Amino acid sequence: MYQDVSQQKDWLSAWKIFYEPEKSLEKDDPNAASLSSVDSEGMPNNRIVLLKDVNQDGFLFYTNYQSQKGKELFANGKGAITWWSRTQHKSVRAQGLISKIDEKISDDYFASRSREAQISALISKQSEILNSREQLENEWNDFKEKHEGQDIKRPDYWGGICLKPSRIEFWQSVDNYSDRLHDRIVFRLEGSNWVKERLYP
Repeated sequence: MYQDVSQQKDWLSAWKIFYEPEKSLEKDDPNAASLSSVDSEGMPNNRIVLLKDVNQDGFLFYTNYQSQKGKELFANGKGAITWWSRTQHKSVRAQGLISKIDEKISDDYFASRSREAQISALISKQSEILNSREQLENEWNDFKEKHEGQDIKRPDYWGGICLKPSRIEFWQSVDNYSDRLHDRIVFRLEGSNWVKERLYP
Protein backbone atom coordinates (compact mmCIF):
# COMPACT_ATOMS: atom_id res chain seq x y z
CA MET A 1 0.00 0.00 0.00
CA TYR A 2 1.36 3.39 -1.01
CA GLN A 3 2.02 6.02 1.63
CA ASP A 4 3.90 9.21 0.89
CA VAL A 5 6.77 9.19 3.41
CA SER A 6 7.80 12.69 2.39
CA GLN A 7 5.17 13.81 4.89
CA GLN A 8 7.08 12.22 7.76
CA LYS A 9 9.04 14.47 10.10
CA ASP A 10 12.03 12.15 10.36
CA TRP A 11 13.63 9.16 8.66
CA LEU A 12 12.86 6.78 11.53
CA SER A 13 9.12 7.34 11.15
CA ALA A 14 9.44 6.68 7.42
CA TRP A 15 11.42 3.49 8.13
CA LYS A 16 8.69 2.17 10.41
CA ILE A 17 6.06 2.75 7.72
CA PHE A 18 8.11 0.69 5.27
CA TYR A 19 9.37 -2.02 7.63
CA GLU A 20 6.56 -2.81 10.09
CA PRO A 21 4.23 -4.42 7.48
CA GLU A 22 7.11 -6.59 6.27
CA LYS A 23 7.21 -8.51 9.56
CA SER A 24 3.83 -10.08 8.78
CA LEU A 25 4.35 -10.33 5.01
CA GLU A 26 7.75 -12.06 5.03
CA LYS A 27 8.11 -15.05 7.37
CA ASP A 28 11.82 -15.65 6.68
CA ASP A 29 14.17 -12.88 7.80
CA PRO A 30 12.19 -9.71 7.05
CA ASN A 31 15.18 -7.91 8.62
CA ALA A 32 17.70 -9.13 6.02
CA ALA A 33 19.69 -6.31 4.47
CA SER A 34 22.66 -5.95 2.16
CA LEU A 35 25.73 -4.40 3.79
CA SER A 36 28.47 -2.77 1.70
CA SER A 37 32.04 -1.93 2.62
CA VAL A 38 35.19 -1.00 0.68
CA ASP A 39 38.61 -2.63 1.03
CA SER A 40 42.01 -0.92 1.16
CA GLU A 41 42.29 -0.98 -2.66
CA GLY A 42 38.87 0.57 -3.19
CA MET A 43 37.15 -2.70 -4.14
CA PRO A 44 33.54 -2.79 -2.86
CA ASN A 45 32.29 -5.84 -0.97
CA ASN A 46 28.71 -6.78 -0.23
CA ARG A 47 26.98 -9.37 1.96
CA ILE A 48 23.67 -9.99 3.74
CA VAL A 49 23.29 -9.24 7.46
CA LEU A 50 20.30 -9.31 9.80
CA LEU A 51 19.27 -5.98 11.27
CA LYS A 52 18.62 -6.48 14.99
CA ASP A 53 17.40 -2.98 15.74
CA VAL A 54 16.75 0.29 13.99
CA ASN A 55 16.42 3.36 16.20
CA GLN A 56 17.39 7.03 16.27
CA ASP A 57 21.05 6.01 16.51
CA GLY A 58 20.91 4.00 13.30
CA PHE A 59 20.96 0.46 11.94
CA LEU A 60 22.28 -2.23 14.31
CA PHE A 61 23.70 -5.65 13.42
CA TYR A 62 26.17 -8.08 14.98
CA THR A 63 29.31 -9.65 13.60
CA ASN A 64 32.91 -10.70 14.19
CA TYR A 65 34.93 -7.48 14.33
CA GLN A 66 37.92 -9.33 12.85
CA SER A 67 35.97 -10.55 9.82
CA GLN A 68 36.53 -9.01 6.40
CA LYS A 69 33.50 -6.76 6.79
CA GLY A 70 34.55 -5.75 10.29
CA LYS A 71 38.07 -4.82 9.23
CA GLU A 72 36.87 -2.90 6.18
CA LEU A 73 34.11 -1.05 7.99
CA PHE A 74 36.34 0.12 10.83
CA ALA A 75 39.28 0.96 8.56
CA ASN A 76 37.09 3.19 6.44
CA GLY A 77 34.67 4.28 9.16
CA LYS A 78 31.82 4.26 6.65
CA GLY A 79 29.31 1.79 5.26
CA ALA A 80 26.04 1.41 3.40
CA ILE A 81 22.96 -0.76 3.89
CA THR A 82 20.15 -1.64 1.49
CA TRP A 83 16.89 -3.22 2.68
CA TRP A 84 14.48 -4.56 0.04
CA SER A 85 10.88 -5.76 0.16
CA ARG A 86 9.84 -7.67 -2.94
CA THR A 87 6.28 -8.04 -1.65
CA GLN A 88 5.79 -4.34 -1.01
CA HIS A 89 7.97 -3.10 -3.89
CA LYS A 90 9.91 -0.89 -1.51
CA SER A 91 13.53 -0.40 -0.56
CA VAL A 92 15.61 1.67 1.84
CA ARG A 93 19.22 2.68 1.22
CA ALA A 94 21.29 4.17 4.03
CA GLN A 95 24.84 5.53 4.06
CA GLY A 96 26.67 6.59 7.16
CA LEU A 97 29.35 6.27 9.80
CA ILE A 98 30.30 3.02 11.53
CA SER A 99 30.85 2.49 15.26
CA LYS A 100 30.82 -0.29 17.85
CA ILE A 101 27.85 -0.32 20.18
CA ASP A 102 27.99 -0.37 23.98
CA GLU A 103 29.60 -3.58 25.26
CA LYS A 104 26.75 -4.25 27.70
CA ILE A 105 24.25 -4.34 24.84
CA SER A 106 26.50 -6.76 22.95
CA ASP A 107 26.85 -8.91 26.09
CA ASP A 108 23.08 -9.07 26.57
CA TYR A 109 22.43 -9.98 22.96
CA PHE A 110 25.15 -12.66 22.95
CA ALA A 111 23.64 -14.19 26.09
CA SER A 112 20.24 -14.36 24.37
CA ARG A 113 21.58 -16.42 21.46
CA SER A 114 21.36 -20.20 21.34
CA ARG A 115 24.30 -22.09 22.83
CA GLU A 116 25.03 -23.47 19.36
CA ALA A 117 25.31 -19.96 17.92
CA GLN A 118 27.51 -18.88 20.83
CA ILE A 119 29.90 -21.75 20.14
CA SER A 120 30.00 -20.85 16.44
CA ALA A 121 30.95 -17.27 17.30
CA LEU A 122 33.82 -18.53 19.48
CA ILE A 123 35.32 -21.06 17.09
CA SER A 124 34.89 -19.21 13.80
CA LYS A 125 37.91 -17.32 12.47
CA GLN A 126 35.48 -15.54 10.19
CA SER A 127 36.66 -14.89 6.62
CA GLU A 128 39.93 -16.84 7.10
CA ILE A 129 40.75 -19.88 4.95
CA LEU A 130 39.39 -23.21 6.21
CA ASN A 131 40.89 -26.51 5.08
CA SER A 132 37.69 -28.54 5.13
CA ARG A 133 34.13 -28.78 6.40
CA GLU A 134 35.34 -31.60 8.65
CA GLN A 135 37.83 -29.28 10.36
CA LEU A 136 35.05 -26.79 11.12
CA GLU A 137 32.75 -29.43 12.57
CA ASN A 138 35.57 -30.98 14.62
CA GLU A 139 36.51 -27.63 16.13
CA TRP A 140 32.87 -26.94 16.96
CA ASN A 141 32.37 -30.35 18.60
CA ASP A 142 35.67 -30.11 20.52
CA PHE A 143 34.70 -26.73 21.95
CA LYS A 144 31.24 -28.00 22.89
CA GLU A 145 32.68 -30.99 24.76
CA LYS A 146 35.38 -29.01 26.59
CA HIS A 147 32.89 -26.39 27.79
CA GLU A 148 30.02 -28.69 28.69
CA GLY A 149 28.02 -27.17 31.55
CA GLN A 150 29.94 -23.88 31.44
CA ASP A 151 28.60 -20.45 30.58
CA ILE A 152 29.93 -19.08 27.31
CA LYS A 153 30.87 -15.42 27.42
CA ARG A 154 30.98 -13.07 24.47
CA PRO A 155 34.48 -12.76 23.01
CA ASP A 156 35.75 -9.19 22.75
CA TYR A 157 36.15 -9.55 18.97
CA TRP A 158 32.42 -10.15 18.47
CA GLY A 159 29.63 -7.64 18.98
CA GLY A 160 27.30 -5.02 17.63
CA ILE A 161 27.94 -2.44 14.96
CA CYS A 162 25.82 0.63 14.35
CA LEU A 163 25.58 2.38 11.01
CA LYS A 164 24.61 5.96 11.90
CA PRO A 165 22.99 7.34 8.76
CA SER A 166 23.80 10.63 7.09
CA ARG A 167 21.68 9.90 4.03
CA ILE A 168 18.66 7.59 3.66
CA GLU A 169 16.63 7.04 0.53
CA PHE A 170 13.12 5.53 0.56
CA TRP A 171 12.09 4.05 -2.79
CA GLN A 172 8.71 2.60 -3.68
CA SER A 173 6.77 1.81 -6.82
CA VAL A 174 3.56 3.76 -7.26
CA ASP A 175 0.37 2.38 -8.87
CA ASN A 176 1.39 1.24 -12.36
CA TYR A 177 4.78 -0.42 -11.96
CA SER A 178 5.43 -0.39 -15.71
CA ASP A 179 5.39 3.42 -16.03
CA ARG A 180 8.47 3.59 -13.77
CA LEU A 181 7.23 6.73 -12.01
CA HIS A 182 8.52 5.54 -8.67
CA ASP A 183 8.82 7.53 -5.46
CA ARG A 184 12.32 8.42 -4.23
CA ILE A 185 12.37 10.37 -0.99
CA VAL A 186 15.72 11.27 0.58
CA PHE A 187 16.43 12.32 4.15
CA ARG A 188 19.89 13.94 4.16
CA LEU A 189 21.87 15.23 7.11
CA GLU A 190 23.12 18.76 6.49
CA GLY A 191 25.13 19.94 9.46
CA SER A 192 22.91 19.07 12.41
CA ASN A 193 19.66 19.29 10.45
CA TRP A 194 17.84 16.75 8.31
CA VAL A 195 16.76 17.87 4.83
CA LYS A 196 14.04 16.09 2.80
CA GLU A 197 14.23 15.88 -0.97
CA ARG A 198 12.23 14.18 -3.71
CA LEU A 199 14.28 12.73 -6.58
CA TYR A 200 13.44 11.85 -10.15
CA PRO A 201 12.97 8.08 -10.46
